[in-house]
Amino acid sequence: MLKLNKISKADNKVIPNIIMGLKDAFPIMLGYFSVAMAFGLLVKSADLYLKDAVLFSTVVFAGASQFMVLNMLINGISVLSIVTATFLVNFRHFIMSASLSSRLHKPHKWQIPFIAFGVTDETFSVVMAREGSLSPIYVMAVSFFSYISWGSGTIAGFLLGTVIPEALGDSLGMGLYVLFMSLLVPEIKKAPKILWVALTAGVLNSVLRYVPLIGSSWSLVLGVLLSALLFTFIFPKGVDVSNE
Repeated sequence: MLKLNKISKADNKVIPNIIMGLKDAFPIMLGYFSVAMAFGLLVKSADLYLKDAVLFSTVVFAGASQFMVLNMLINGISVLSIVTATFLVNFRHFIMSASLSSRLHKPHKWQIPFIAFGVTDETFSVVMAREGSLSPIYVMAVSFFSYISWGSGTIAGFLLGTVIPEALGDSLGMGLYVLFMSLLVPEIKKAPKILWVALTAGVLNSVLRYVPLIGSSWSLVLGVLLSALLFTFIFPKGVDVSNE
């Protein structure tokens, strides 16, 4: 109880929460900038304009979905199909937002849209790794600095598209996978059995994507849900799994 009270008092300190948000967002910023550069390169190679690249990364801000949508646009896929596919791919954000909302400490109404917009796989993983209730200012800071890095990386990739070697441009896209690993490994060190949760979700995703009527869009969502549900029963709340 004392710990939660200390966290609650810290929620009123804007500057410390922003600094803490910047510190936690820094690894995300490094990964986002390199991957966004790869996206900017692809936009330029598709003969689109800088404004298109900027709008993609500032209005959509959806990482893998942007690569998917860009490919669909290049191949002449209908707008309805693009919107539907994007909705399905990002359906997991409903789950992440619901989980995050339960940890927020008295957010103001004006803060909620900004927090919701900034939820990504990476920002969610970072803020949820914090113990106790979460300051809305802290969560918004993590999202804001990540957002700036993604947008600036997209612009840099587009503008440098003609001078960056092709081999380097191709390798930039690997930054997202490295970023995922950098977020997962510390959590596995704290609770080794998280590794089994992640591996199970990966296996389920790989299997379910070949099941008729599910496909790759829903396989990730179902894989995560089923894995989380399974290990909720295996490791019930209150059981310390960190030292087992």
